[in-house]
Formats: sequence, C-alpha cells, structure tokens
Amino acid sequence: MKALTSSSVDDAAKKIAAERKLTVDTVREAIINAMRIGNLDGSYNYLSFPGILPVNLPDGTKIIVLPDIHVPAHNKKILWAVMQFLKDFKPHIVILIGDVADVFALSRWPSPPRVVKNMQEELDQARRLVDKIIEVSGCIHVFYIMGNHEDRVHRYLTDPASGVANILDFNTREPILSFHGLMGYKPGDPVTFIYDLQEKGGFGGGILINDDLEFHHGYIVRPNPGASPQADSNTTGRSIGHGHTHRAGMSARDTTLNGVVRSFEFGHLVDPTHAYMGYANLLNNWHPAIGAGLVTGGKVHMSVLPIKQVTIDGQPRFAFTFGGKVYVQSDR
Repeated sequence: MKALTSSSVDDAAKKIAAERKLTVDTVREAIINAMRIGNLDGSYNYLSFPGILPVNLPDGTKIIVLPDIHVPAHNKKILWAVMQFLKDFKPHIVILIGDVADVFALSRWPSPPRVVKNMQEELDQARRLVDKIIEVSGCIHVFYIMGNHEDRVHRYLTDPASGVANILDFNTREPILSFHGLMGYKPGDPVTFIYDLQEKGGFGGGILINDDLEFHHGYIVRPNPGASPQADSNTTGRSIGHGHTHRAGMSARDTTLNGVVRSFEFGHLVDPTHAYMGYANLLNNWHPAIGAGLVTGGKVHMSVLPIKQVTIDGQPRFAFTFGGKVYVQSDR
C-alpha cells in the first residue's frame, strides 16, 4: 500500500515541473488532460457502453471501487465514513462495480409483509447517492457497471412490458426505459453506464484499465473470500476485480503465460438488517469493504480496505484505516 500514499498526480506534477522548469499547475492540468485525451475513442464520451470498455489512465491516477451498495438498503453509517475518505483521497476515477441500486420494487422474489415497494423512491435515492459521490470525491469520471440487481429493470421490461421496452428517446436514440435513462443522466454527464453485449446488466460488462486489470460485477460465486475472482481469473488468464458476492479478499499468483495474475473481491456496503436484505445471514460470509488503487508504471495497483467492527469508547463501531488515519462510522 505504500505506493498509494507516496505517489499521485500531484507528486508526478511536482517532479515533472522541477525537471522541465514549469509550474506545477500547468503540469497537473496536462496530466489530467492526458486522462481525457487518451480516452477520446470511448471511456469518457459514452453515456452507456455494451461489453468491456478499454480505459487508458496515466501514472498517478487514483481509483476507488465501491461495491454492492444496494440503495436504499445501504449502510448509511458506514457510507458516512466512506464519504470522509473520498474527501481525503480525492480519487480521479470512481468505479461503482454493480448493484448500486437494489431495484427491490421490480424483484420477483416475495417481499416481506408490510414492506412498501416504490421504484421512483429507489431511483431518486440512488441518483442522489451517485451525485454525492461525484461531488464529495471531486472525481473526473464514474464508471457505473451494471449489476444483476440493476438488470431487474431489463428483465421486467422484456417480460410483462416488452411492448414498450425498446421505445427510443427522441434525442439520445437510446431506450427511454433503460436504467440510466430512468436515473436521469444525459450525454455529457461524468458517468458511463456499462452493460453487457446484449445491453443487459449483471455479468457481461466491465472496464479494462491499461490492458492490465479488468473490473466487472462478477458471476462466479465461491464460498471463501477471494476464491470467486480467482476462479474468474483462472478462466480468462487476466487479473480481475469484482463485487457481487459481498465478500472481500484478494490473491496474487505467478502464471506461465500471463505473469502475476491478481484477483480482488471488494465486499459490500449494505445494511444486512434492512428488510430488503432478508437473505442475509452469518453463513453468507459477507464483509464490508472498499477498494483503493493507483496507476504506477502503467499498472493498476489495487488494495482491498476491509471495514471492521471494533470497540471505540466502549461501543462497537465499524471503521477502516488508510494512510495512518482511522475512518469511523457515523452514529447518526
């Protein structure tokens, strides 16, 4: 983790400025522009993208991965601490790695008694949270990878409502009832929604950074932390980061053909006691966590930051550490 705290775009700008006898602000702006210019063929220009989107990022780019939030069943107290971390870390890129919204209102599973389903409220809360993440982090761009929960919109429309599923928005020429359309984002907003090749959510879409590390929601499920993305990497031969399982873990192994292959499982940010999380139990082996990374030497160096329950002032609190600072849940 030392690389994450010792190198950044600012550090690189200061070094280059000293060598080239330029101002730090000028060099910093050039580096940020390089992030955008290096991706004019896609990345930052798409509102939505089907499949695996290649993204090129220069050294010093800071990345945050936020997994499985399941709004409105998100853990508000833990997310308060995450927001404080985003303010300090100031990531350039945020990856929402699926199931940001629970879409409980369109679930085909039986709902608990007296649980109200309100799709508009779910969409409104998810939109407010994504906007807040953009505002608090100050990031350049958010890559919102569709999860199997966001795909509930597609499944619902193609079954009982297939007659209106493919009606196009007159201006964007995209399905007016797509998930990103329902969220209200427009071309030019700093968000790209990643679907699979059939423009569904769930498992087939993602981003590949610097041809080094692929992020997608995840479709292989194993019971042990870190085992799911490792099995995923075994099928592709590529370093993989994913969510979906709500578990946290990581591994690295040396292979004959691809060198060191890394696997990351980023955990979750849900409230397991919420009514929408009726399937949560101790046997699920869930772990709150997030991911933090830095591009160095053209490679994406990632770490999984576990969020653990500790005792502070005699009270149980969820907390995590980074760079010597402790980030503690809110009690409100």
